[in-house]
Amino acid sequence: MTLDEWIEQYNSKTPEKFERDTRYELFFNPERGFCEVGEMDGMIVINQLCGDARYFKDKVDEAARASGIKIGGTWCIRKEIKAYIRLFGYKIIETYKLSDGNERYVCVHKKTGKGARVSPSFYYRDSRIQAYFITWQI
Repeated sequence: MTLDEWIEQYNSKTPEKFERDTRYELFFNPERGFCEVGEMDGMIVINQLCGDARYFKDKVDEAARASGIKIGGTWCIRKEIKAYIRLFGYKIIETYKLSDGNERYVCVHKKTGKGARVSPSFYYRDSRIQAYFITWQI
């Protein structure tokens, strides 16, 4: 697929349309999709993504390790956040009930034993879909 086709797919699945964020570098693979990647406060961050999320996370983690970056982060808008946690090989080891009724999850990767935290971040203005910010050890 072309980048425009991937962006069209992104727009059909997300609550807000794709707008290029120039704070991040855009990576594109016709077979795998696209993602924006940048650094924020010493952490590698995956911003907007469409396509093979596991592929892009693995590539970003490789680049981060080579640069000495030890923490990764991304936003997730999946409605079923627990399925997303499992998709990436993590299991929830602690759940914190927050005062607003949401939950924060502390996770561990089933193979590497490295940690991750999944926290409610914001609601999309129009759709009211909950977004989560996820951080993980690289």
